[in-house]
Amino acid sequence: MPERFVLVMAGGSGSRLWPASTDARPKHLLGLSPGAPTLLDATIERARQWIDPARIWVITTAAQRPAIVAAHPELVAAQILAEPCGRNTAPAIAFALLHIRDHLERRGLAAEDAIVAALPADHHVAAPERLLAALIRASEHAERAQVIVTLGIEPRRPATGYGYIERAEGPRPAAADEAPIFPVVRFVEKPNAKRAARFLASGRFLWNAGIFVLPLARTLAAFSAHAPAIADALAPVAEALRGGDPQAIDAAATAAYAAVPSQPIDIAVIEELAELDVLPVSLGWNDLGSWAAIHSVSPTDERGNALLAGDDAAVDAIDCDRNLIWSEGQEVIAIGVRDLAVIASGGKVLICPLDRAQEVREAARRSAARARADD
Repeated sequence: MPERFVLVMAGGSGSRLWPASTDARPKHLLGLSPGAPTLLDATIERARQWIDPARIWVITTAAQRPAIVAAHPELVAAQILAEPCGRNTAPAIAFALLHIRDHLERRGLAAEDAIVAALPADHHVAAPERLLAALIRASEHAERAQVIVTLGIEPRRPATGYGYIERAEGPRPAAADEAPIFPVVRFVEKPNAKRAARFLASGRFLWNAGIFVLPLARTLAAFSAHAPAIADALAPVAEALRGGDPQAIDAAATAAYAAVPSQPIDIAVIEELAELDVLPVSLGWNDLGSWAAIHSVSPTDERGNALLAGDDAAVDAIDCDRNLIWSEGQEVIAIGVRDLAVIASGGKVLICPLDRAQEVREAARRSAARARADD
């Protein structure tokens, strides 16, 4: 069987969960409640249900790597890769694939047949056993057909905050006991409410979760064909890897990242492919992109309040409905409020309507600007 790997993508800051999530503690290093296992912990544990930890790689930033290495001694430290700086998912995945290819070639293994499942580190999956089954099915198909497979989330509502994938009417040929996989027709950016309702009614549209199962050689060839600026910028990294000198590898990576364009893999490569398949899945998935999303996956009291406190904090709600109250290090009591996010973390407090939680990035931006001015 060809080699199987999981690549966990653990970069970014997650400013939509400010003030709990910051550059120093990005979203994937938060838990679903204060003090809970982190989202990265959960992602790695899901990967371990499929493959050995020695086949789990993490791509992060130089600033975040020490914390991840310390938190996950079960992983091979050399397989926790650090980008010199964040350049979005396309360079991150290409950079990691070059390292995985070199890892295999040094061991005399067939790198061209390897399959790599790229998983974001900051998502919630309520049904991990379904994700495991989907990764197995998608990997087998990707190997057999030598095609990239994306997992498309079966939509539960006409969401306007997600991109969509339109699948073909009919699936690829498959055995009767295999989950259907479909050709991708197109990707659609975040729609308005009316268009999202049409997508849901059609039954052909899926949420784009950014989960990809990648034949290694096929994907690197796709970078060369469709994202030559990324492939060319990273070519010196591939050459340095062949030489095996760690200092030369670091120097090549630093120079490459000074030149490489910042692009998501969807735009740079995936949407340019003539052949791409999608496996529809229902995972209880949420990308946790806002405090409203955290509220939606959290346990609540009989009035819909999610009360989440760390060991050094306390929260309470009196005559309140449908709020998220999250506190680290402070006592927070709310009286008579409805549909709010109240977040206390790191000496900062956020209060906003849950239905305006997508605007929290502006609060994070203003807070950072004030900190710079104070310096």
